[in-house]
Amino acid sequence: MDEECVAELPRGGDLPWALFYPADYSVASSSLGYHYIYRALKELGVAVERFCNDPVPFRSIEGDTLLERFPIITASVAYEGNAEIFYRWLNSANIPLLSEDRLTGNYPIIGAGGAMTYINPLLLSAVCDFIILGDALDALPYAVGSLRSYLAEGNKEKLLDELGEHPSILVPARHIRNGKVEVKRVLSNDQPLDAGHPMNSTWLTPRSSFGKTLLVELQRGCVRNCSYCTLPGCFGKMRYRDSGMIKERLEEIFSAREVDQVGLVTPEAGDHPQIEDLLDFLESKNKGVSFASLRLDRLTEKMLSALKRGGRHSVTVAPETGSDELRFSCGKKFTNDMILEKLGMAASLGIDQAKLYFMTGLPGETDEDIKAIADLSKRIIAETGMNLILSVNPFVPKPGTVWCGKEFVGTAAIRKKYEILEKELTKTKKKRPQLRMTSPKEAESEFSLAWYGYNESMALAKNNGISKKVRFDPATRAKTLLELERLW
Repeated sequence: MDEECVAELPRGGDLPWALFYPADYSVASSSLGYHYIYRALKELGVAVERFCNDPVPFRSIEGDTLLERFPIITASVAYEGNAEIFYRWLNSANIPLLSEDRLTGNYPIIGAGGAMTYINPLLLSAVCDFIILGDALDALPYAVGSLRSYLAEGNKEKLLDELGEHPSILVPARHIRNGKVEVKRVLSNDQPLDAGHPMNSTWLTPRSSFGKTLLVELQRGCVRNCSYCTLPGCFGKMRYRDSGMIKERLEEIFSAREVDQVGLVTPEAGDHPQIEDLLDFLESKNKGVSFASLRLDRLTEKMLSALKRGGRHSVTVAPETGSDELRFSCGKKFTNDMILEKLGMAASLGIDQAKLYFMTGLPGETDEDIKAIADLSKRIIAETGMNLILSVNPFVPKPGTVWCGKEFVGTAAIRKKYEILEKELTKTKKKRPQLRMTSPKEAESEFSLAWYGYNESMALAKNNGISKKVRFDPATRAKTLLELERLW
């Protein structure tokens, strides 16, 4: 692999551990959480090897080792669809999917972490022997110690008992009975971002989704409360890294290796109180900058200038809808006029493309709201001359959000909404936006998986990770919501 380690990591180790990211290597290399866990395991003396969908499925990146050779297999599950991929991998490696089928016999211990564990870990509960809830770095040393003892003694019942004693580890065999949660757990989502907490990429590679960019985490959590978003309800309070701490770490990295691009990872870069100071520092070091997320009402000329200086010709923002009123109901308190103002500023600096994220199927949405997406796009093109990419995604209600109980409109309604939008965009007289729309079937699958409880997780396992073979009962949502309340 064309990789460059940012920090010197210990070699070898005494605990063979497969660390799987259920997506392509480019996506895995763009996940700071995956970087953090790999580094932490290395520093704990674990013989960890990474797995992704590529370059060679079912074989590790480091040693070309088959997945089934590892006594410990864990996955970083970021999205609902990752769970399906994880299940299929285990099935292809001839590993029984249901944890209860692995209680006896020489089978690996299966675990999981990642963003899904903040939102709905029950999706993983019938398959995993253990699930680390939230920030895995908090519980990881404890889990590694327990797993070391297990490999030495071979007593799985003792392992499950021991893992289950940690408040932020869910052990379904100990905490769930007859499909119902019986023991409360603690979601680890408030860890301070101090000097002892990792903040940057563990490795650099041009094969990352962001190219050979050093990723740096500025903050976690969100002060806003957008109705559709899991961040405020699931990922903890807003926590910032001090810019002095960030600059000190970057100085160390820049002095040791060549870095051209720095990617600032944050729910919203403009909310960081020292963002201007950090951008000035990066400019003084002649580093290009990119942002994981930009909110229109916090977008400044300095941010846009930093993008342009790094060779970026495109800016990505999320209006969510073309209607001011509907946008306000989502929790985004900015207007179409402000969108025009900010994108006009970007165009004046030489940024000639904008990628705009929209949702359809929102609560209270009308056909006129859908047409408003096309109207806003036409205004942007007419007033800024920018090329537009419209990414349109169906609204999917998720646990932990303000709109968790709202309706998912269904595939037929989504197709109709897409048709309205496409028809309106054909009326564009100047350059027409590129239109990218998430498949209605894909959105339907995401919705059902988002609300899986233990019984649905079991059904998914029995169908080898193929969710379309699992019948989803709408009543499941209320049951899962109740179980999540019992869990937390």
